[in-house]
Amino acid sequence: MTYWAALTLTYIVTSGVTSYEATSTVYFKDMPTCSVASDAIYPVILAQSRNSMAQCERTDLPSSSMRPRLRPNNLGEE
Repeated sequence: MTYWAALTLTYIVTSGVTSYEATSTVYFKDMPTCSVASDAIYPVILAQSRNSMAQCERTDLPSSSMRPRLRPNNLGEE
């Protein structure tokens, strides 16, 4: 079973002499998709904010049906 994955991006935004921590979370249908997205976006954020982080975490929410699939009609026929 596959579960939704959360990509959390954390970075520092500076305005004048004040700095703020910003966090964004985006959900993906599975961990591999989240990892691909992280690999694509993190270098862009890192170039702007050296104090940044990207992390994919699996949630407890299934992204696919928990019901079993139907058996094929031609199972066992040769």
